[in-house]
Amino acid sequence: MLRAILFDLFETLITESATRPAGVSSLAPVLGCDREAFHREWTLLRPSVVLGRLAFRDALRDIAARLGRQADDATLQQVCDVRIHLKAEPFRQLESEIIAMLDHLRGRGLRVGVISNCFAEDVVAWPQSALASRVDAAVFSFDIGLAKPDPEIYLRATARLNVEASDAWYIGDGGDDELSGAEQAGMRALKATWFLKRWPHSQDAEGALATVDEVVRLIDD
Repeated sequence: MLRAILFDLFETLITESATRPAGVSSLAPVLGCDREAFHREWTLLRPSVVLGRLAFRDALRDIAARLGRQADDATLQQVCDVRIHLKAEPFRQLESEIIAMLDHLRGRGLRVGVISNCFAEDVVAWPQSALASRVDAAVFSFDIGLAKPDPEIYLRATARLNVEASDAWYIGDGGDDELSGAEQAGMRALKATWFLKRWPHSQDAEGALATVDEVVRLIDD
């Protein structure tokens, strides 16, 4: 019996399609580093930041040092502040259809959860957002040291919702191989493309949920 629905956060409940912030590797010039070399080092350290084992600013400091540069505290603070600001913007531009969907699900007696692979800086705006009050459990990778697609992160979320994985659905855009992870955890996984369609070169996915209304219809049916 369906008792809970869990969602991905970025490009599922909120979207950066309007702001399209540059990737972390774009910070290379700010730190006086060669971009390709910076990208290689960031690729190695990013998993530790996502898992909360290394702070974002410390990762940047370490990369600069490895590349023979010294990142001063003021520059690192400015970089972190800019990321916080950019990542907060989608929370300030929540779409009414998303809010209506969450309210509908809760009105049907379903528990609602969120699972996100993110840095601490990425969700500073979460507690004050209209999403937080509509979500029964939010699980962030940096906070618990687990990341999608590890099945354990989904099980942690369903445990917080006090439901079995077999009684829950997971809906996300498919990044980080999240849908297969949800299925391995025992959940039904559904791909959401309503925000992906706003990005260049997006491709339609067969069987995907193209609109938020399709989620509501599935539940009502």
